[in-house]
Amino acid sequence: MEIHASLRAEDIFLIGPVAITNSMAMAWATMIVLVAFAYVAGRNPQIVPRGAQNVFEAILEAIATLCENTAGHYARRVFPLIATLFIYILVANYMGLLPGLGTILIRNPHVAQEAAATGGATAHLGEPGGVPASSPAADGRGKAKERHEPDFVPLLRAANADVNMTLGMGLVAFIFIHASGVIVHRLSGYWKELSTPLILTPVKIIIEAFLPVSLSMRLFGNIFGGEMLLTVMAFPVVALPFMVMELLFGFIQALIFSMLTLIFTGLAVYIPPGHKAHGGHHEEGHGEAHGAMPQGAHGQPSASHA
Repeated sequence: MEIHASLRAEDIFLIGPVAITNSMAMAWATMIVLVAFAYVAGRNPQIVPRGAQNVFEAILEAIATLCENTAGHYARRVFPLIATLFIYILVANYMGLLPGLGTILIRNPHVAQEAAATGGATAHLGEPGGVPASSPAADGRGKAKERHEPDFVPLLRAANADVNMTLGMGLVAFIFIHASGVIVHRLSGYWKELSTPLILTPVKIIIEAFLPVSLSMRLFGNIFGGEMLLTVMAFPVVALPFMVMELLFGFIQALIFSMLTLIFTGLAVYIPPGHKAHGGHHEEGHGEAHGAMPQGAHGQPSASHA
């Protein structure tokens, strides 16, 4: 069987002009699992937690403590996003490792659509796994060119093996980080810190703008690479050590993505001792929470994004 590797998620069915991909289906499945687990954990809360409630509270408590130690006065505001990112990425990564995930194949909707439009004349049924189907199409100069599509595509694919998913989360983190800085320092104060010294302002802007790309591509590259590795290692005995490694990497990637978002948010909202927050936030315990933070909220620390 030929292995068909695709950087982009494959379409599994079409709703008019809108294509639904196998990574989107896996993302929905992940959300269903999380909603079901949250319902079971919270439907009958106990003062002394047990079972699913105990697991859920332990995870949330650990993330809350991490947020308080890093973001200080802003911990309660950043906690929902950090908890969502970590839990979702972790569960999505682990669901992408379920045995047999990429072996359930369905007919490529584009190939089926071509076959229906041409009466089956141009459809080429290959082996389930990826012999590409070729169909001639005319470009603007009237020359024929071939469009290659696999005859069969996996029904499900790891959600974070799609760069659109990871880039979407990176953009959400990017907007949240800078919106938090503007809320705390106001636009004028935030820009002043970003433009000090003035000569480095273009460099800082480029570094900040690259943040969603670095967050998303790190996660996508690791998950996609692991998916391809496990696909090549077809024999269970051989694949077992790599499966254990992927379980570890799945946790590490979820931790890195959420921790970087938390750290950058903490740097964006950092208020040096003796300064007052423009956004009207309470500064109770602020000194202790940020005692270890570097001076200059966005001047020096922004360089750490690179």
